[in-house]
Amino acid sequence: MTNPQTLLILSNHGEIVGGGEISLLTLLEAMDRSCWSPIVVVPSEGEVASRCRALELPTHVIPMPSLRRPGRAMLRSVSSIRRLARETCAVLLHANGSRAMFYAGLAGRLKGCPVIWHVRVANRDRFLDSVLARLASAVIANSKAVGWRFSRALGDKVRCIYNGVNLAQFVPRQAPARLRTSLGLPDGAAVVASVGRFVPYKGFGVLLEAAGMVRASRSDVHWLLVGDGELRGALERQCRALGLEAQVHFTGWREDVPDILAVCDVFILPSMAEHFGRVIIEAMAMGKAVVATDAGGVPEIVIPGETGLLVPPGDATAMAQAVTALLEDPSRCSRFGAAGRGRVETKFSLARHVAAIEALYAELLDAGPRAM
Repeated sequence: MTNPQTLLILSNHGEIVGGGEISLLTLLEAMDRSCWSPIVVVPSEGEVASRCRALELPTHVIPMPSLRRPGRAMLRSVSSIRRLARETCAVLLHANGSRAMFYAGLAGRLKGCPVIWHVRVANRDRFLDSVLARLASAVIANSKAVGWRFSRALGDKVRCIYNGVNLAQFVPRQAPARLRTSLGLPDGAAVVASVGRFVPYKGFGVLLEAAGMVRASRSDVHWLLVGDGELRGALERQCRALGLEAQVHFTGWREDVPDILAVCDVFILPSMAEHFGRVIIEAMAMGKAVVATDAGGVPEIVIPGETGLLVPPGDATAMAQAVTALLEDPSRCSRFGAAGRGRVETKFSLARHVAAIEALYAELLDAGPRAM
């Protein structure tokens, strides 16, 4: 048996700011430690570092100053990452995000080892994208929609590797008996759930409009909004203005998302745009029918009429109609849920995700010291 090879894994953020950090942590947890020995670099202390240390991963804090303010601090950080890579005999650097890629790319070039840029957003930055793509040995896009960010000239340097969900953690089951009561859900109420950050592009204002429309025909429907963010106050005011205080429950961030999903009858993602949609595969893994917007990477996940329903972004009426149609047809919900679970098992499992990334590691290392 050979010794595991050391990797430097760089996180864009010290805190968990979205699905990108969750996906990185699930990768680190599931990675084959007999083959790979990951060392994590974070720009600051926070939840990412805490969770990595809980996984017994060596974790180093090296500041990564904003790319908008170049200076000596930036050079010191590049030097620190290069030194850490050299001292730990790291054979590859894996950067989770653009800022991390800038530092990993320069350090990797100086050390002469391959660097992977893991891209999870579709928004282009033409100049920075060009620079970082040249520094990268390979680019991982977490959806085809994200992959369209890059020029075709990059060829097979850009690989689409979908996020994966832990099928042992997200498995269809009955919700804990006391959870409904603790969430303020009446017995027998139909439940629609959504999970995400309360920021403009996530579309929660449209969801509340749809909730108001659904109430006109189904006053028994309750809505769980799991998350937080800059728009929470505005959303709570909108909820009061619509007279939905009794039906809409703002839960804040929760650690028991699988149990929350077990409670709901339908899962909804109202995003105006979506790079991938990690929470959709979590809901599908839990055997839930999905209503989502036809935006970004979502159509790569949801098969309309088979695992859920897609509606135009920003269309509250279509959203309300789709939710009502599913709630009125429980057998259809069950069929969608079963098909969704099967699709996640086939295409979006954590095991498949990890295997694809580990195969890329091996490919780049077999290609030699630099794969430019």
